[in-house]
Amino acid sequence: MLIFRRLAPLLPLIGVVLAVLVTVGIMAVPRPVARDADPREFSAERAMSHIETLADEPHSLLDREAHARARDDVIAMFTELGYQPEIHAHPVKLQQFPGVEKLDGVNAESIVVRIPGTSDRTLMMMAHYDSAFSSESTATLEPGTSHGAADDGYGVATIVETLRALRAEGRQLANSLLVVITDAEEAGMVGATNEFEYHSADYNNVELVINIEARGMNGPALMFETSRDNAALLDLFLRYAPDPVTTSMLPSVYRMMPNGTDLSIPLSHGFTGLNIAAIGEGDHYHHATDSPEFVDLGSLQHYGNQVLAVSRAWLFDANAPQLEADSDADFFPVWRGVVVRYPTQVGIGIGVAAVALAVAAIVLRTRSEHWRRVLGTVWGLVWRSTVIGAAAWLVQQGVSALGWGPPAGGLGPNPLLDWEFWGIAIAGIGWLAWFLVQRWRAGLKDETTAAVLSLLAIGAVVFMIVMPGGAYTVTLTLAVTALTVLLPMPWRLPAAALSALAVGVLFSMPIMLVHMSMSMNQLAVPVLFSIIPVGALTLLVLQSIPERASAR
Repeated sequence: MLIFRRLAPLLPLIGVVLAVLVTVGIMAVPRPVARDADPREFSAERAMSHIETLADEPHSLLDREAHARARDDVIAMFTELGYQPEIHAHPVKLQQFPGVEKLDGVNAESIVVRIPGTSDRTLMMMAHYDSAFSSESTATLEPGTSHGAADDGYGVATIVETLRALRAEGRQLANSLLVVITDAEEAGMVGATNEFEYHSADYNNVELVINIEARGMNGPALMFETSRDNAALLDLFLRYAPDPVTTSMLPSVYRMMPNGTDLSIPLSHGFTGLNIAAIGEGDHYHHATDSPEFVDLGSLQHYGNQVLAVSRAWLFDANAPQLEADSDADFFPVWRGVVVRYPTQVGIGIGVAAVALAVAAIVLRTRSEHWRRVLGTVWGLVWRSTVIGAAAWLVQQGVSALGWGPPAGGLGPNPLLDWEFWGIAIAGIGWLAWFLVQRWRAGLKDETTAAVLSLLAIGAVVFMIVMPGGAYTVTLTLAVTALTVLLPMPWRLPAAALSALAVGVLFSMPIMLVHMSMSMNQLAVPVLFSIIPVGALTLLVLQSIPERASAR
């Protein structure tokens, strides 16, 4: 019995470890399909040949001869499949910045392929074929060194291989397909902008836009952006996309960011659409190493599996669902290929219920009236968190000053220094957890419980207002933590272990994704996000200690 009491606090920690393993499984990419596989399948090896052709040299808009060769390469990919591409050439219109005069008189030449179906209802696939300008400085506009193997060779190759697989079906499409390979995306989505300015009538029947991008070279192909009111769109995507890696936090965060992709243009015109991109190994982004030798075939396969499955389902269905909805959805993965989803209104209800549970737990389970001590614990957590965020900012500034990372305001290369993030995050997590343990040992159990639940409740309200798609991380964490506190001791231990597992699953993947996408330039953001669940997890460990064993 004594051994059980001593080992009891380890069960929530084991739950966290299991959650991390679940997340690793979710994030794993599939095995590449061989070149000689069933022609109706997407094959990363077949798609790779298109990347090798397109990305054999840098071909930004300023590399005029190389750019023309890249354009002709893409045209040849479609003609070899039996299609007749159109070229939409229109002037490049740019906002003024240093070096823009070099593009005077240059046309953006987008490539359009129309594949009619039995109906005029249309699915549109988008990618871009131009590679990035110079990534060494924002002060001038230079041709650049990126070969564009991932950005956006992944997009072009995925679309071409998807069309080949659809053609191999040997049957008429029920709905129409429109492929647009834009030019000058790296110059500010110029090609996409021109399409909707000069050819708007071509898009009257488009019901779904799938844009394919890349922010790195490896990792899963994330579905990271959707149009608003995405509930029906999400149902389609999650029903057919194999092993999707996505969370509603991604589109919720992306809507708050100033940058965009080609999808930003149709979304601004009210179209329904989704965006897919890999972000692993972002140090290759817009750099010379965005080249074929660094392509990850597993990532490419994941792109193709999702795009082919979703497009096949919609294009061959004469009764394809209408994708208009009147609300967003909250969604997050809990296992490989298993994504929980529910309407945002339900998420708000969960948040309200979680706050109510927290209030009940504070009232029923904390008997102390020493609210100054509660506020003291709250203040201790707040100022320590502020110091942790400031430390992350200072470390990033120091790393940049020493030349170990990208300069402030630079475009790249962007080495993702894992030691920066994990070093500060782990130190911060340890510092906060130790503070709570010390308060608990000092006889302030009720005050510690009340402080953690109060801060989580405040965080839940803030997330629901500011970032509703990501609020599930905090609201569900608050709910399971409050429920554990409310349970009597015999039930509290298994509940603490299960709750810790749940909190770990809720936060592990978002922490990884926020780190991968923001540590390069905004290290404090992923560090601060990573410490949000510390209070709940520490409280779950402390709550699992049997009363007799924890008595002083």
